[in-house]
Amino acid sequence: MIERNFLACLFLVVFSIGSSAQSFDFNDNCRKAYNAIIALRLDEGQQLLHQEQKLHPDNLIPVYLENYIDFLSVYTSDSRQLYSKLHGNKDLRMEMLKQGDNNSPWYLYCAAEMNVQWATMSIRFGEYMTAIFEIRKAYKFLEENKQRFPEFKANGKSLGVLYALLGSVPDKYKWGLALLGMEGNVQQGMNELKQLAEYGKKNDYIFQEETITLYAFLLFHLQNDAETAWQVLRQNGFPAKDNLMNVFACAHLGVYGKHTDEALKILENRPDAKLFTEFPLVEYLTGLAKLHKLLPDADKHFKKFIAESKGESHVKSSLQKIAWSYLLKGDTANYKTYIAKAGKKGGNLIEADKQAQKEYDSKQIPNVYLLKARLLFDGGYYEKAATEMSRLSEKNFKTEETATEYLYRFGRIYHEWNKTDSALQMYERTIDKGKNLPRYFAANAALSSAQIYEQQGDKDKAVSFYNLCLSFADHEYKNGIDQKAKAALNRLK
Repeated sequence: MIERNFLACLFLVVFSIGSSAQSFDFNDNCRKAYNAIIALRLDEGQQLLHQEQKLHPDNLIPVYLENYIDFLSVYTSDSRQLYSKLHGNKDLRMEMLKQGDNNSPWYLYCAAEMNVQWATMSIRFGEYMTAIFEIRKAYKFLEENKQRFPEFKANGKSLGVLYALLGSVPDKYKWGLALLGMEGNVQQGMNELKQLAEYGKKNDYIFQEETITLYAFLLFHLQNDAETAWQVLRQNGFPAKDNLMNVFACAHLGVYGKHTDEALKILENRPDAKLFTEFPLVEYLTGLAKLHKLLPDADKHFKKFIAESKGESHVKSSLQKIAWSYLLKGDTANYKTYIAKAGKKGGNLIEADKQAQKEYDSKQIPNVYLLKARLLFDGGYYEKAATEMSRLSEKNFKTEETATEYLYRFGRIYHEWNKTDSALQMYERTIDKGKNLPRYFAANAALSSAQIYEQQGDKDKAVSFYNLCLSFADHEYKNGIDQKAKAALNRLK
């Protein structure tokens, strides 16, 4: 696919020299190609684009869609090598777009989308400066396009995402955005996407599925609203039967949003993999869903993910989860084997991999009951998690840190189970025992207590606990936890 894409780009660049402005026609063939691409039927999409290029060689929409194929090829494979090979295609395609009709709203939109897509991959592989300048270009293109073509709905999809993400940047870094001529607002961005999703229900809007997916993911990851995010997907008919990206979106939000049973059913009924591009992360999610249910065959999915993955992300995490699977079966020897592998293999960019590395470095074998409770909690099985926790007490733990974690996790279980009085008691004990530890347990217990009191309408206690949360120094996740507390205090004021 790499060679074909490159040659197609080169041919079109040469063909376009000296010619009149080329068109942007999102015709029926391009729509079919786009729908195949976003479903992860990339080979089918590629074939349709080749047909379109033969029929209408002056149409530049295939240039944008070819870039989408490159982007998704890198995204699904997680291959740094593929990223390096395909990233260079972007400059060729940008030159091709310059031959297009600049009086079309697609002219700047396609260029912006290509920058957004590669910025996403640049971030994934730790090339942050490259990503910043790609985002800036996309932002400027879209802002200009919005002014020139205010009725062009697709602007709202991409600008909504950028506004929301830029608006979530911590205050101490906002000067950098201003220096780059960018600004954002989370609520403005979310409103853009929500309104666009509603518009798409009643109008012919080609990017409806993409908009819904982006809106749901931002609800989940930016606004911590897992339930609304899940409902947005399900109420809009996700997953479609012939769409692997739909399956991934539902599985991701379901597994991490405590809809484990539904997510696992979706994963087990996913369409035939032969029709789609390889996407190993789907196996990782299957393993995670089964582990949250404490099913004994969870490890085989993590092993399959490692065998199929061409990247470094989620490898440490998968090895850690395999180790846990053995530990749950009472096999300490294999736990030690796989946690040792987790310490030596894979990348260290994502949080799940960092946590796996931390467990290896600690040289401490997790308490089985605490591990079971943690997994059941992550799966949304609160009563079963509480049962596992009740088998223990603070006396079962040799260090202040592990005893504090026990209290904190018991509080989290009660909190999510809507047993707020019991949650507050456990949080109070967590704060008392963990206030001098360099861990996040006490700070997050104070934050969670404040959120409960705010929900109950007790403003004074809420403010008191938000301030208590901010008083804890030098703990992990301090920036993120403090940001939530400061935002809440501003809201209450």
